[in-house]
Amino acid sequence: MSDEMLENGLLYGLKMPSSYTSLEEASVKAIEEGLERYPKALRMFEMLQNDEEVSTLLNLANFIAVRKLGYNDHGPIHARICAANGIRILQILLDSGEVKLDSVHGLGMAEEDAYLIVLASCMLHDIGNAVHRDSHEVFSVTYGKPLLERLLVELYPEMPRRTEVISQILHALYAHDHGENALTMEAAIVVVADGADITKGRGRLSFDLGKHDIHSISALSIESVDIRKGKTKPLEIHVTMSNSAGIYQVQETLGKKVAASPLREYVEIAADLIPSKSAPEQRILDRMVFSDGKYSSR
Repeated sequence: MSDEMLENGLLYGLKMPSSYTSLEEASVKAIEEGLERYPKALRMFEMLQNDEEVSTLLNLANFIAVRKLGYNDHGPIHARICAANGIRILQILLDSGEVKLDSVHGLGMAEEDAYLIVLASCMLHDIGNAVHRDSHEVFSVTYGKPLLERLLVELYPEMPRRTEVISQILHALYAHDHGENALTMEAAIVVVADGADITKGRGRLSFDLGKHDIHSISALSIESVDIRKGKTKPLEIHVTMSNSAGIYQVQETLGKKVAASPLREYVEIAADLIPSKSAPEQRILDRMVFSDGKYSSR
């Protein structure tokens, strides 16, 4: 097992599409720039990036989710994209002045603590897939607690505050897969940040491994996701599609998470088909065949 395979999420032969790795590079840059004013949160990102246990768990998450179940990416690249989404969402909501964070207004923490909570939650939310997809959020909490206790001693030497921060992260890990379980704004941000990673690179893995269904085909229709300041709501998530099948991802993945979360009244989702005044949509496959209990494009 080479270091390159671990570092780039290629473990178990899961080679990432170039469009997806490019998005990963942009995400890391966005995280680092977004945390420039928050050294404690930036230090947490560095620790998570370099921690062997975290890296191994994220790669094992892909072994189960992608290799064994045919799902889209749930490994290190998804974690970093989700974290960049979370930082961006948090920045926009704080700038709007319309959202009160539970860590700040409920527990007396600083904004920097909120950034650290969102960052760590986004990075670790899917590590439970290393055990199984079913109840993976519970396994994420199981793995997350000792991991966080080990890492956060450096940043929060006082036990009471460290315990509060860990509890907020664990809540977000538990709540990330179902928006209705999110009881804090920080957890809701993680829910939406996770749901916003729907670009075609993430879905390419399962498609290339032979999973040809509405999930993989619709995922290949998403060209880009732009998280930005909204015009009618504090936050707008703009999705660009190359094929109308992408509406499934918008409605069933992103839309459902937003609708079920405490952030529903603060978020607007807009999806456009490109080119807008064009001829045909981009074709993803020519034919679908059902045989031996599964669909394929042969």
